[in-house]
Amino acid sequence: MTVNSDDRRFQDAISPARLHGEACIECGRREGLLTPAGHRYTESSAGGRLGWAVVACPEHVEEER
Repeated sequence: MTVNSDDRRFQDAISPARLHGEACIECGRREGLLTPAGHRYTESSAGGRLGWAVVACPEHVEEER
């Protein structure tokens, strides 16, 4: 999935904690079991793509697979 910075849902989801795998990519939850949930991509200032390994809480892990 490519993150579109014009999409409000993903503007909130691009927090450093979510991109660094410290919080659920969907809801921002930090406590409990966080499971690998694929990657998100953002654009660099040079126009390239940056890949981030993200995690999801139990409630959102199935949505991410």
